[in-house]
Amino acid sequence: MLNYEIADCLTRIRNATMKKHPHVLVRKTKFNNQVLNVLKEQGSIKDFSDDAENERMIRVELSYVNGRSSLKSVKIESRPGLRKYFRAKEIPLFKSGLSYGVITTSKGVMTSHQASQMGVGGELVCVVE
Repeated sequence: MLNYEIADCLTRIRNATMKKHPHVLVRKTKFNNQVLNVLKEQGSIKDFSDDAENERMIRVELSYVNGRSSLKSVKIESRPGLRKYFRAKEIPLFKSGLSYGVITTSKGVMTSHQASQMGVGGELVCVVE
């Protein structure tokens, strides 16, 4: 059993993009689904769906433009030993707004830009460039 499922999910995606794989399998959890949905909305991944061969996995289709990955980097910010929380007015800009953070809020999982606009704070899960 893994301690931190989302860290494993993001690490698998990051490693697969570095090796230029067309897809990758990650564990199926509700939280992974929500984070993958945000990544899909932002264009960092192409699509994701349940794996036909294994019901416990999600198949993530990676996005490439002219041979380069749409997902340049993923940095995991919160971890079980050190959670990072931000109030709505304290949510930082990442790379002057060129990157975005994935934040869990009381209104659901969303980007840092959306959380700032809605005026809600929460836990910063990762920063995606």
